[in-house]
Amino acid sequence: MSEFAGSLNQRIELWERSRDRLATGASSEEMRLVLRCLAAIVSEGTGAANEAMSVSAMQRFRITVRKQVGFAIDQQVRWRGRRLVVRQVVDDPMLVDRLVLRCEEQR
Repeated sequence: MSEFAGSLNQRIELWERSRDRLATGASSEEMRLVLRCLAAIVSEGTGAANEAMSVSAMQRFRITVRKQVGFAIDQQVRWRGRRLVVRQVVDDPMLVDRLVLRCEEQR
């Protein structure tokens, strides 16, 4: 077993907003489950306190998963009761077996 495989010790769910439209033409607010998988999660602290004059910056996380289809920006990762918004998906060609998601906790 590789060191990477051994670090995947957290269960996460990936959710996205439904693409369905309401009768009025507005987009639906329903969320749908895309996938469940194991991940390695590391806290990256919070953003700069002076960023956009924010008094309280939200917690940020780096989530590493096995490479697979389905991950995109603005999806929601659910982990231990938290809701994290995917802000960046890093597909490094030097790390062909994994994806890194940069996420921010949602209020």
